Amino acid sequence: MTLPRILRLGLRQFAAGMLSVLTLGILNRVMKIELGLNLTLVSLVIGAHYFAAVVAIPLGHRSDRRPWRGYHRTPYIALGTALTALATALAPFVAFFLARHSGSLSAAAIGMGLFLLMGAGMYVAGTAYLSLITDLTVEGERSKVVAITWAMMMAGILAGVFLGVRVMSYYSPERLVTLFLVMAGLVVSLTALAVWGQERAEAARPAEQAPSLKQALRLLTISQQTRFFFAFLFGGIFFLFVQQMALEPFGGDVFGLDVKETTQFNAYQMVGVLVGMGMSGGWLAKRLGKKTATGLGAVISAIAFALLAWASAGWYLPLVRPAIFIMGLGMGIFTVGGLALMMDLTVKEQVGLFMGAWTLAQALANGLASAGGGILHDVGLGLWGSEARAYALVFLVEAGGLLGIIALLLQVDVAKFRAEVAKLSWHLLAEAT
Repeated sequence: MTLPRILRLGLRQFAAGMLSVLTLGILNRVMKIELGLNLTLVSLVIGAHYFAAVVAIPLGHRSDRRPWRGYHRTPYIALGTALTALATALAPFVAFFLARHSGSLSAAAIGMGLFLLMGAGMYVAGTAYLSLITDLTVEGERSKVVAITWAMMMAGILAGVFLGVRVMSYYSPERLVTLFLVMAGLVVSLTALAVWGQERAEAARPAEQAPSLKQALRLLTISQQTRFFFAFLFGGIFFLFVQQMALEPFGGDVFGLDVKETTQFNAYQMVGVLVGMGMSGGWLAKRLGKKTATGLGAVISAIAFALLAWASAGWYLPLVRPAIFIMGLGMGIFTVGGLALMMDLTVKEQVGLFMGAWTLAQALANGLASAGGGILHDVGLGLWGSEARAYALVFLVEAGGLLGIIALLLQVDVAKFRAEVAKLSWHLLAEAT
């Protein structure tokens, strides 16, 4: 994988980063503030896209077994991208529809349906995209490829902020529609440029040599190594991102920081993430190994969350920004090591199946983490009646959880995984015949 080829492949992640800003940063604010919708309703409607992750396993499995004209991944990326772009273009109109009907149950159902469609497109394309990267790379270069393509997603987030600020310098329905139509076009064009010609057409693998979906699902549930890594990945993503709904309110509630100051938390975190990705993709994962690097990222993040808990309980503001940078650093190292390890935990004939399983673990963890921070905060507030202690509880749970999941990571072994999957696959196929 040459650098120009990796950069071109990363354009899909660049587009995904831009889209995340528009949906989770701009549209949710417009629906709450300008359109006057209830925040819980807005969260449920936009958050519905996480539940579409259930399509990742069956469609990932289908991409292994059912190529189109010899292509296993590209057609599924194209299908998912088309669905994502369609839902993106329609998103502002659904927001207006919700506002006109005052967030009624039927309007909310339509809104959730649209974001389920968007999520289905995202997870179909995303699973096939991760499978394509796995197909195109060898184990030794995956950390570098992941670091570059995910750094491009961070760059896409910054580009999304810039685009949103330029187009939405002031709110109007016309400007919101224009912004999302432009984004739909960018999603299609950048993804097409990213994947066009990357995959080589190959002859379809005979169906009788591949497990059925029922057999594949059974393989996922009975494989001990698969269970270990699914639980680790779910726990890692959950405990890393419980803070995502609590971090900025924490700055305001505990230290009285204004919106501009708490928004700057994202800059400290993103710088840390990029430094961590560069370290892990450049030399750390290669020198220590992907598994050790992933564990190191979890430990660094746990230390950062412990520092944030200390800063919150002790009202010590000077510690907050360095702790957020360290948190980002750990996240960057964890992300590159974990994703590269995830790509190794596949077998050649069933890459899409396992990428679907790992995608599902991440989506479920992200969805639950979105609500988890608020729930933990409210529990702490109810127990102690103190905002400082309530946020300290959130951060301490994250620190303890990240240290706890290392026990699961220690059980993960790529060689054992492949041997176990090969043995179980053979037995399942033998049973079927």
